[in-house]
Amino acid sequence: MTNPPTYPQPAVELAAFVEEYLYGCAPAVACGVCAALAKELATARAAQEHSRAYDAAAEIRNHPHAAPAPGKR
Repeated sequence: MTNPPTYPQPAVELAAFVEEYLYGCAPAVACGVCAALAKELATARAAQEHSRAYDAAAEIRNHPHAAPAPGKR
């Protein structure tokens, strides 16, 4: 008896637009928390730890920053 593979095909690679949707975020300038999270995101993506990368990107997107005062941009 043979041992057939337990998966039907090779793993599917995410398209670039899906990766941008999942991991795309803009860290705030001069924010230490955002800078640390951006470093964590880059490390996780390089290690292909997708769950950790998504969590870091979501934290960057959700990290609160004060809105600039009117006329002070």
